[in-house]
Amino acid sequence: MDMLLGQLSRPLPHSVSAVSVRAAWIALAATIVAAVLLRFGLFGNPIAGLDEQLYLLVGDRMWHGELPYVDIWDRKPLGLFVLFAAIRLLPGDGFLAAQMVATAFAAATAFLIALFMHRRVGWVPATMAGMFYLAQLNILWGDTTQTPVFYDLLVMAAAMLTLRASDTANERVRTGNGVAAMALIGLAIQIKTNAIFQGGFFGAWLIWSVWRETRNLALIARLAVPMVLAAALPTLAAMLSYAALGHFDAWWQANVLSVIAKGRPTDPAAIDNLATSVILTLPALVVALLGLWARTERFQVWGQETLFILGWIAFGLVDFGAIGGYFPHYAIPLVLACCPLIAHAFAIPRFGKALFATVMAWPLFYAVVVAPKIGAIERVYAANVAAALPSDVTTRCLFIYEGPVAYYQLSNACRVTRFAFTAHLSSTREASALGVDQAQALRDALARRPGTIITIAHSIWTDRNPAMERLLSATLARDYHPTAGLPHRVYTGGRDQLVIWRRNAGR
Repeated sequence: MDMLLGQLSRPLPHSVSAVSVRAAWIALAATIVAAVLLRFGLFGNPIAGLDEQLYLLVGDRMWHGELPYVDIWDRKPLGLFVLFAAIRLLPGDGFLAAQMVATAFAAATAFLIALFMHRRVGWVPATMAGMFYLAQLNILWGDTTQTPVFYDLLVMAAAMLTLRASDTANERVRTGNGVAAMALIGLAIQIKTNAIFQGGFFGAWLIWSVWRETRNLALIARLAVPMVLAAALPTLAAMLSYAALGHFDAWWQANVLSVIAKGRPTDPAAIDNLATSVILTLPALVVALLGLWARTERFQVWGQETLFILGWIAFGLVDFGAIGGYFPHYAIPLVLACCPLIAHAFAIPRFGKALFATVMAWPLFYAVVVAPKIGAIERVYAANVAAALPSDVTTRCLFIYEGPVAYYQLSNACRVTRFAFTAHLSSTREASALGVDQAQALRDALARRPGTIITIAHSIWTDRNPAMERLLSATLARDYHPTAGLPHRVYTGGRDQLVIWRRNAGR
C-alpha cells in the first residue's frame, strides 16, 4: 500500500510530500463498499450480459486443453482469456468469482481516481469521483465482467505514470515511469485492443513533452524505443506463442483479419445503440464540462495537465467509436477519462456535494432496488433452462444457435462447433470474418447431430443472416421437435422466449 501511494500519488508539479495513509485507507474502504453496494444485485447471475459469458467459457475450456482461436473462436486478445482462465482457478462455477474479481478491479480503479485527484481537490471530492465512476459502470452495462472494467484499471495507472514522467527532468525517472506506463498499456491491449488509442496518446504526449523541453532527438530515441517495446511485448508474446505452437495463422486471422473483415455495422440497431449511449453518457459529459469550468477558473487558465486530460477524453471518444456497434459499455473508458474533471465539479463549494447526490440518486436506486430483482428473476430463468436441458448434453452435445452461451458451462455440455458465441454463425456481419465459410461452418455443426439445440423465438435481433436462418429452420423442421419454450432475458429484458429443441428419435 505504501509503495503504491509513493509511486502514484506524488503531486504534480509540486514536490513530494507525505501522503495521509489514514485518509487513503478510508478512501479505499469507501470505494470498496461502494463497488459492492452498486454491483451486488447481479452477483451469482450466470446469464448477466452476453459477451462476458463467452469470456468465462473460453477461460474454462483452456483448462480442458482447448486453445483460443483454434478450438474455440473469438477475436478478443489472448490476455483476456488468460485472465478468465485464472479466474476459473477460484472455487465455484466461475460466474460469481468473475463478478467478484471484476468488482475488485472496479474498486481499484475508483481508488486510483481518488488517489490521483486528492491533492488537487481534496480526498472527499476525489473519492466522490471514484464512486461516480462505479455508478456509471452500472448505467453503461459495466456491472458484470465487460472488458473495460478490467483494462480501465491499467489505463488509469498508466495515465498517472505518464503525467509523473512528463513532469520530471530526470531522464532515469522519466524513462522508468514512461516504460511502466506503456507496459500497463501493453497489458490493457491484451484485454481489449481498443486500449491502443489511449495508450498511443499517452506515449505521444510524453514524447512531445520531452521534445518541447529539450529538442534532443537522441533523448527522444532513448525514451521512445523502450516505451514502444514495453507496449508491444505482451502482444508479441501472444503472437510468438502461437507461432511456436504452429498456429500463427489462427492467431493472425482472429486478431487482425477478422477485425478488418467484420467492418462497421449498418443495421438500425447500431443507430439505436448510439442514441442510447449518448443519452447514458450525457450526465458524465455535462458534469465533466462543469468540472473543466471550475478547474480552469471559468475557462481562463489552461495548464498542461488540463490539456492532457482533454486529450485523454478525446481518445476515449475514439475508443468508443472505433469499431462501431456503439454499445453503452464502449463508452466506459470515455467516462474514466472524464473523472479527473468530474472531481473538480464535486469540489465546487456549496454545490459539489449536492451535485454528487443528484447524479448518484438513480444509479444507487437501481443498484439497491432494481438490480437485485432483475438478478433474482434471471437466476430463476437460468435454473429453469438448466433443469429443462436433457442430461445427455454431456455426450450428445448442445448447440446454442442463439441464446446465452452460459448454458454450455451450466450443463457441462459438449459442443459441436468451435464457434460458440451465438452471433458467429447467425450474423450477417460475421459472415466474412470467421476465416471459414459461415454456411459451411453451420452445416458442419448440424452434421454432428447435436442432441439439443437452443434458439430464441421471434428474436428482435436485427443483424440476422437470412441464409443461416433458412438452413437452421430446414434442419429443425426435419430432424428436431421443441420440448420447452421458456421465458428469458436475451435482448428485451425478459420478454424473449428461449426454445429447446430435441433431436427426433432415429434421426
